[in-house]
Amino acid sequence: MNNHPIEFGEFPEGKTNYQILNELGEKTTITLEKWVADILQVELNDVHSRIQVLYNKINEQHPNVGRKIKGNMIREAAVRKANEYQETKKKILGWNDDELFMAL
Repeated sequence: MNNHPIEFGEFPEGKTNYQILNELGEKTTITLEKWVADILQVELNDVHSRIQVLYNKINEQHPNVGRKIKGNMIREAAVRKANEYQETKKKILGWNDDELFMAL
């Protein structure tokens, strides 16, 4: 992992893993970008349970999609949720979307 400071517009390296149960009751892992997980951990109660609930909902609504697509759907939802918390994003990354848009 790089130890250089995060520059404007950069995301830090790293991943955070959440272990959940799949539709067969077997353990599986969902991996989120570290910055996403960090924001969600600050802003939400029990991120792990929320990921499990989302997985279950996706599985009910889209039972025929594969593991990779289910994981992508969860990761996309997690990024969208994390981006709702711009003040926390600024605290964690040192910048947020508002500043990025202003730089355009």
